[in-house]
Amino acid sequence: MNKFLPAIGRVFIAQIFLVSILISLNGIMNTPDGYIAYQNGLMSHGLPGIFAPISVIVQLLGGLALFVGFKTRLSALILTIYTFINALSYLYTATILPFPVYLIPLQQALQYIAITGGLIILMQNPVTTFALDNVTNTKKRK
Repeated sequence: MNKFLPAIGRVFIAQIFLVSILISLNGIMNTPDGYIAYQNGLMSHGLPGIFAPISVIVQLLGGLALFVGFKTRLSALILTIYTFINALSYLYTATILPFPVYLIPLQQALQYIAITGGLIILMQNPVTTFALDNVTNTKKRK
């Protein structure tokens, strides 16, 4: 059972990004001005509009790479930077809102910080069980 747990943890972290971006892409594609609304949502947290396409690419490709275990360390590093930027943006939002409204972005910032911590652990100890990294490492050894 213990050999499955690291792979399950990696998949659980990856699903945060994959499900989130699939929901966002559904909103972008199926609502008029969906992309502009997505950009405005990011800008409301202090992020520039250029962060919208970067966010889509990082979450989709990084989440997929993490899900299948491809370039796990690099994927975890990129997603660590991404989630830390998001945590800072929610902390920024929390500082400009009145009590008790600021508690929601503060909670989201803490969740992003927790995800960042999990990604740092994954970056330090990449899971190669049930991962494409394991396939490529096996080929290099032969």
